[in-house]
This record gives sequence, structure tokens and C-alpha cells, in this order.
Amino acid sequence: MRKINFVNYCQKRFVKKSFVEDVSSFILSEMGEDKVEVSVVLCGNDRMREYNRMFRGKDYPTDVLSFPDGEKMGRYMYLGDVVISVDKVYEQSVEEGISPLEEFVRLLVHGILHLLGYDHEKSESDERRMMKLQETIVDRVLGKFLGSWREKEQKR
Repeated sequence: MRKINFVNYCQKRFVKKSFVEDVSSFILSEMGEDKVEVSVVLCGNDRMREYNRMFRGKDYPTDVLSFPDGEKMGRYMYLGDVVISVDKVYEQSVEEGISPLEEFVRLLVHGILHLLGYDHEKSESDERRMMKLQETIVDRVLGKFLGSWREKEQKR
């Protein structure tokens, strides 16, 4: 059993709460994680810039930030928070030529992997390992949740 908290600070509704909960739970399941809790927060570039400046000393908006916790809370281990800029999701999806939902999934996987201790900034081998795992999980998520939707998009 996994517990997913969802907070949307965006004015527009980007994804349904149930989608975020189902995808997050699936990612954690793929990683063999049970009895864990994660919070997923959606925001815009302004708020993300504040977080990035406050917590990393970098004065620009980024696409995803992870705040690992690891505290035991009742029956669950609280892994931490994943914060995603919806503005960056749209910007990067255009740059990559993919759908915003696909980019969102990639960032969500990336953030959760950071909560689980993966860090692509430690070394090149850590980066290769994390990115390979990330792409494997993204493909599984897209196949499970967006497979038929993706096929429709490719036919357009």
C-alpha cells in the first residue's frame, strides 16, 4: 500500500489527482516500494524559482525538485516531496516534441528516483544508471497508462 498526496498550486488543471496517484503508485511499485508516502506538488515557474533559490541557491526556475525525507510516519515511510513546474512541462514538451503528459511522467519518475536515493550529479556512472532506470520506468508507465492515447497521437 502506498499513500500519495497531491497539491496543485496552478491556476489551470493540468492532470487529475487520480492520474497522479495511480502513476506515482505504479512507479513506486516498479521500484519495489511498499508502505511509503510521497507528496507530489504542481506549481508554476514563479513558485519553482522561489523554491530553487531558497533550497539550492539557484535563481531560476527548474523543472523538478525533490525533497527527500525518510521519516517513519505511522505505518508509512515518508519518502518526501516531488515538486514539478507545469510551465516547464509545457516548455520542455515542445522542445522534445512529445506530449505534456509524457514530459510530466518523465519528471515525476525523475523526482521519485531522487527520493529513493538516486543522484545523477554524483558521477557519470551514477548518471547513466539513473537515466537508464528512468527511461525503463517511463516506458512502462507510458505503456500502462498512455499506450492507447499515445497510439492515437502518433496517427494524427
